[in-house]
Amino acid sequence: MRLNNKGFAISTVLYSLLIMATLILFLLLGNLSFERRTTSDLVNNIKSELNAFANSH
Repeated sequence: MRLNNKGFAISTVLYSLLIMATLILFLLLGNLSFERRTTSDLVNNIKSELNAFANSH
């Protein structure tokens, strides 16, 4: 049985591009999740400080 080297090379490149695109997608989603969590924490801190200031007067 003889392997087709051209087809093997093309499928290797396509699979590696697919894996790279998947990894990049997961990295972007992780980064967006971290930014959302950080922003939510900041908003909650500002809310609690404003409520504390409003209740002290």
